[in-house]
Amino acid sequence: MRLTGVLLTSALTVSACILPAQATTQHLKLTPANTQALLHARSALTDIDGRFETVSGSLAYDLEAQTCHVDLTMNVDTLKVGSSVLRSVMLSGLMLDSDGHPTMHYVGNCVPKITNGALHTQLVGKLTMRGQTHPLTFSVQMRFTKNTLTSIASSAEFDQRQWGLSTLLHSVEPMVKTETIITLGS
Repeated sequence: MRLTGVLLTSALTVSACILPAQATTQHLKLTPANTQALLHARSALTDIDGRFETVSGSLAYDLEAQTCHVDLTMNVDTLKVGSSVLRSVMLSGLMLDSDGHPTMHYVGNCVPKITNGALHTQLVGKLTMRGQTHPLTFSVQMRFTKNTLTSIASSAEFDQRQWGLSTLLHSVEPMVKTETIITLGS
């Protein structure tokens, strides 16, 4: 019993020395000026690359605690793709349905994960698209210039059919890649 008490006291003392006294959470308003929300899909005819021109939301992050929280809304009707014909198909009721569901919304939290002995960060959350909400996990890369965090880039792949999007008689591949790049000011 005495040895257990000594080990517990030692562990608490070491933890108190290692852990920061107080976390410093930074907050950033997400806007089109600092946030890119991208979609990449493939069809039988062409690759489809799109960007949401209007985004809004917030990012809270603490590098010492290795935590973050993202709340991002994308206005569907601001999706820019290669041609007006392709854009009208993407915004139609068969695909993103911008008339019935004018926004997409993602909320998630950073979760550190050790894989093969290396620390990786995942953004674990939920995406609401076409009125349906499903889990979606992003792989996150934090980019630094010297010791300053300059951007957070995240990417994920999902099956669009889970949210009720059509593959247009299998002419569009079901798997879609999404990327978000948040640039932090200096």
